[in-house]
Amino acid sequence: MTETHAARGFSQQDAHEALIAACEHAGLDSRDARPMRLGENALYRLASAPVVVRIARSVDLLSDVRKEIAVARWLEAADFPSVRLLPECPQAIVHEGRVVTFWLHVDSGDPPTGFLDLAVMLRELHSLPKPVELVLPLFDPLGRVESRLDGAASVSEKDLAFLRQRLKDLYAEYNALNFALPPGHIHGDAHKGNLLRRVDGRVIVLDFEVFAFGPREWDLSTGVGIPFKGFQWVGDDEYAKAVDAYGFDVTEWPGFHTLRRIREMTMTTWLMQNVDHSPDIRAEFDRRMASLRHDHLPRVWRAF
Repeated sequence: MTETHAARGFSQQDAHEALIAACEHAGLDSRDARPMRLGENALYRLASAPVVVRIARSVDLLSDVRKEIAVARWLEAADFPSVRLLPECPQAIVHEGRVVTFWLHVDSGDPPTGFLDLAVMLRELHSLPKPVELVLPLFDPLGRVESRLDGAASVSEKDLAFLRQRLKDLYAEYNALNFALPPGHIHGDAHKGNLLRRVDGRVIVLDFEVFAFGPREWDLSTGVGIPFKGFQWVGDDEYAKAVDAYGFDVTEWPGFHTLRRIREMTMTTWLMQNVDHSPDIRAEFDRRMASLRHDHLPRVWRAF
């Protein structure tokens, strides 16, 4: 399967068709597979084996997926607590403009992962020596926003014009930042949802699609700083413990406000891709747009 055309749109039916074709190519049984999530990617849990099938919405993301595979293999070789690829299985299969990978399913245990777990994971990940043969792209915090805007459907021209101007403004702010920490490899999408506690209690990290070389402040901002300062999802005590665990308070760094606004932009345009999927998503997108237009409004955002 080596098709190279880009796909437009991404519905559950699109994802399911890619699931069936890719599983057939890999020799896996896709019957009765259970959809787990439809977002930037679609996730399915196979009924026939402990396997999660991950489907990227566009072949334009093929290089990101291949990078993700390389990172996953590095972390496995280093025995870092992370999700594992399905061994001896073809990866980055392309079907009708979708890119498919296969991962070992991990049963989750209690208690749920918290912000302290995330801070500990980031400290350990940032300290892990990166192999010289693994070449990572330079981090672009807004790298997918423009393509999302270009492909936006059912979004008003007024909203799109606002988002395009904000994109330019945020790039200018980001390029002027002076970072306090030395750069290095970063997860790029560090948040609690990309951690999982196994039934044996060990916490593992997921999703390496935007792994890159960049500022460690980004991981700390998206992981704990913005949930604490921007959304009040973290209490004072829990945040203090997270800061102690990593050893740096990103909210005290002068560039934090810019990273917060960038993260809000990426969260909003990510949701924008799915506004036609339900009235709830449309309402949440409208709520986020109102927040972006008024920097001082409280951020009472729902997670999807």
